[in-house]
Amino acid sequence: MNNESPSSSISDVVVIGGGLAGLATSLFVARAGRTVTLMERSGRLGGLAVTDDREGFLFNQGPHALYRGGPAEAVLGELGIKVDGGVPPAKGRVVIGGRSEIAPAGALTLARTRALGAKDKVQVAGVLARLPKIDASVLGSTSVSEWVGESVSGARARALLHGLCRLATYVNDPDRLSAEVAVRQMQLALGPGVFYLHGGWQSLVDQLMLALKSLPNVTIETSSTVDVLPSNSAVIVAAGGPTLASKLLGRPFDVGPPAVVSCLDLGLRRPPAHDLVIGADNPFYFSNHSAVANLAPPGQFHATVVQYLGADDEPDGDAMGSFAEHAGVRQDDVVVRRRLHHMTTVSAIATAELGGLAGRPSVEVDGRQDVFVAGDWVGSEGHLADASLASAKTAALAALRYLDRDDSSCSTSPAVSGSR
Repeated sequence: MNNESPSSSISDVVVIGGGLAGLATSLFVARAGRTVTLMERSGRLGGLAVTDDREGFLFNQGPHALYRGGPAEAVLGELGIKVDGGVPPAKGRVVIGGRSEIAPAGALTLARTRALGAKDKVQVAGVLARLPKIDASVLGSTSVSEWVGESVSGARARALLHGLCRLATYVNDPDRLSAEVAVRQMQLALGPGVFYLHGGWQSLVDQLMLALKSLPNVTIETSSTVDVLPSNSAVIVAAGGPTLASKLLGRPFDVGPPAVVSCLDLGLRRPPAHDLVIGADNPFYFSNHSAVANLAPPGQFHATVVQYLGADDEPDGDAMGSFAEHAGVRQDDVVVRRRLHHMTTVSAIATAELGGLAGRPSVEVDGRQDVFVAGDWVGSEGHLADASLASAKTAALAALRYLDRDDSSCSTSPAVSGSR
């Protein structure tokens, strides 16, 4: 089966996909002095990092948060991309048994909340105290369900931990998701915290685009569909998850299932009563992103409701609207609304069955020294954007090493010396 096509341009590297991973990969390669062609199937760069303007409300593709102290922040800093935003407060509410109670974010709120009984509080306090010291890497082959079950015994304590895991991972698949991922994410979320970005994640896309367009050795092709691999010196597949990579390479990747949510974005004329509401025994979440980030017109507010979808779940718009009421949102508060019925948050989750993060595919493809992959399903580092950007850097460096070896081979071979 011939899975290659002639190159659309003469470049050292073709990068397929103009999302965060593709943009970052292209910039690493171009700054190393190699020529790059970036190919994006849509007419707009950014992928799931684009931000839409709806009557002045800036809606991301779901409730994006950049984890402080994670690989994404480090990679963006290395590329000179400024991360500008605010850190949301940890305080909020938790819905359990149909009632909204104080969310236990620390010792004081844990003591005050009525969401948990005395025994549950003791168990949750123990988990929160141990959490920063847990070596998450030993949990690679342990599922979230197993870890929660081993950590606490009370039904409400388990529901709360499951809610925190969903919040930190954007995944509602506790029987398959590796506890390594959930624990690492909670360590970041409850430690350094997260950024909500001023202007949305489009601010990152715009900076990456500007940096690429300033370089003479970069070609950007939008509205460019790739059905077969280009025949350039090196190709980096940074879009479409394992599905596109499998199609282009003619081989499967052993990965977990995708994670999917349904999202309801709300433009509000008055602030909600609570900026954060977590569902414990129901898979919902509410956040007022404009509490700390500039995402709405002056005097108005941007909030998002998410339903974390399990394998057999269907989006429930009415339930999402009702969940917003726990934050004090009334129907007449809503100025603008937008639904994303099914949105993939992770292309392929790191499962316990495959050994957690170590079980994800490498950026290097077996049997193809000239092809590399990047994305949120690749590499042993990070989750969500952290995985995308960490693998983007790793793939770019791997491609550069391959090109350097190829150049060295050509220059030392009498048959081809001087031909490059």
